[in-house]
Amino acid sequence: MQKIGKEDLELICRLDRRWKPEVIQVKQLGGQTNRNFVVAYRKEKYFVRLPWEHEDIVDRVSEGKNILVMARNKKLRRILPEYRLYILKRKNILAPASKKRFAVPDGTMVSEFLEGSMLTMRHFRQRRYQRALAKTLAAFHGSGVRFVNPYNVFQDEIRKYRLKAMRHSLSKFFSKGVLVELLAIEKEAEQRLQEIPKGVSSHNDIIFQNILVPKNGTLRLLDFEYAGLNKKGGIYYDLGYVFRDSFFNPPRMSQEIFEHFLAEADTAYKKKLDRTQIYWAVIAALLVGIWWGVLRYSSVPRKERAYFQIYIKRGVEGALYLRSLMSK
Repeated sequence: MQKIGKEDLELICRLDRRWKPEVIQVKQLGGQTNRNFVVAYRKEKYFVRLPWEHEDIVDRVSEGKNILVMARNKKLRRILPEYRLYILKRKNILAPASKKRFAVPDGTMVSEFLEGSMLTMRHFRQRRYQRALAKTLAAFHGSGVRFVNPYNVFQDEIRKYRLKAMRHSLSKFFSKGVLVELLAIEKEAEQRLQEIPKGVSSHNDIIFQNILVPKNGTLRLLDFEYAGLNKKGGIYYDLGYVFRDSFFNPPRMSQEIFEHFLAEADTAYKKKLDRTQIYWAVIAALLVGIWWGVLRYSSVPRKERAYFQIYIKRGVEGALYLRSLMSK
């Protein structure tokens, strides 16, 4: 068994009475906002997520309710893992009749573990994976699932993170002049992204780490922490996010590859998608990452801070580049 923290192992063993330290195997997976694990018991494997401690970043009540409505939506079964357990107030909300109580944090989750790998640029350079992701997102957006929480990227993420980040010194990340530019870009992006009164259920974190390539079958969407009924950008925000993360985490996706993906998305959605809206959505998503990065820099161990300094620098460069592109 891979060595993991004693407290995490104890929490994992509370999720199933059969799970004892001496009979399960636990492997830790990556993740920046949660502690993620594969738990093997006999011939069974499960994905277990223990939430990050900062509950002011993620609304676990909304996330849990959204997972509940997704679990009940038959159209989503092919593109999501099967959820087994989601804990709120010590209860598994996926089994409301059960009287069992769990002494674990809100947001603790167990789902089926699917063999496969995370989507990478090596995959995405191939048109078949671009087509597969476009079809998966179109299936998700066309499922009719209705999330419980309204979502506005500017109110719910950008401003929330920025106001907290500005309590810290920003000089180590960028100059005052760049800060002024970022604030102007934020204002323009908010004006340019269209309002959608009824909202569209969107994932809001379509990074490759959240897309599973199973050994057999359709791409699966993972991790709905930031999902909501998107009232600022709608489906364009999810589509733009596909491009966004490559600015922060190389290898960088070329605009040509992204445009190839959007051409596949036109086919999947059966309409010509508004490129201007998509690129402004990318800019908004970059702003989210910049301010989130500042907050993470301030909370991680010193040895991890160099990564976040580079992360923020890349995000700023990306936002300034795309704003310049949109002005031409």
